[in-house]
Amino acid sequence: RNIVKFLSEVHSTTDGRFEVFLRFVAGLSSSRSAWILEEFLGPFPHQTICRVIDWVKEEVQRQIRNAGSEYGQRRLLNMLHYLFESQNRALAQQTLGSVESLSFKKGGREKT
Repeated sequence: RNIVKFLSEVHSTTDGRFEVFLRFVAGLSSSRSAWILEEFLGPFPHQTICRVIDWVKEEVQRQIRNAGSEYGQRRLLNMLHYLFESQNRALAQQTLGSVESLSFKKGGREKT
């Protein structure tokens, strides 16, 4: 099964039941986390890790563009949790590098 399609499907649910799961999967894209859990879960294929990282990047960027509503801000905050769980500094810099500020109050994103 395609991991990106699966992540997108579970992320599209609006009741939040997969949030912890998605954070866990994003965390597995961290080599440190994957290494620790490899003994119990087996290896996490490199290609899958790359696909998860690409999915997180694309979704964070999409949610930044859609952060004008309260719902959009909530989705962005969840995506930032995934970004944090990835523990991937380069991904964070690449994804958020051009964003000068984010606002989680009415009015949404601020670009100055």
